[in-house]
Amino acid sequence: MKDFATTQDVIEIWRSLTADELARTKKLLPIVSDSLRIEARKVGKDIDELSKNEEYANVLKSVVVD
Repeated sequence: MKDFATTQDVIEIWRSLTADELARTKKLLPIVSDSLRIEARKVGKDIDELSKNEEYANVLKSVVVD
């Protein structure tokens, strides 16, 4: 499954990353994305389907970057 944000999104939205932070970010992005999927399933939502909407995708990206 696709992550809702990329390392480049983190850099562009938040700040530049050190090499160690970049490595951690690569590991954390799928964890946070999957956590959102699980929470959405709890309320009967398919977040991957919802993310096809541009506005929804932007909100997901923002949440993951935060």
